[in-house]
Amino acid sequence: MAELNIVERVIALEGVELLKNLGPEQLARIAAIAKEVKVSPGKTILEAGKPLDALYVIVDGAVDLIRDGETLTTARQNEVLGAWALFEEDDPIPVTAKAVEDTRLLRIGRDDFYELLSDNVEITTAVFGTLVKRFRKLVGQ
Repeated sequence: MAELNIVERVIALEGVELLKNLGPEQLARIAAIAKEVKVSPGKTILEAGKPLDALYVIVDGAVDLIRDGETLTTARQNEVLGAWALFEEDDPIPVTAKAVEDTRLLRIGRDDFYELLSDNVEITTAVFGTLVKRFRKLVGQ
């Protein structure tokens, strides 16, 4: 598996719901701070009860989300693991995320994301707009 170039990273980020209101230029800025991570089957990516400091976008592969030894779901391409890590510091994740096949992820660290937001108001506005829409949908407005 060759390393993803910036265009491939942008394409991977385009499919992420949290980032859907961003244009190619803003996605390129996020792609520039994303680190590619390759994980073998059986390897734990996130551990239940541990705090998060990054979100992960699944580029390809599959990840089981497990709680109390039971698989709740299998996350695949364009799905996000730990999205709230960007907004809540030191809040532990309630599930374990374990790769079930060779998996490639983009890791976006909280500190890098905050630094990017501080310099890019349009990204901040778009991301928070998506979060507000999600929240309204959850509460039925």
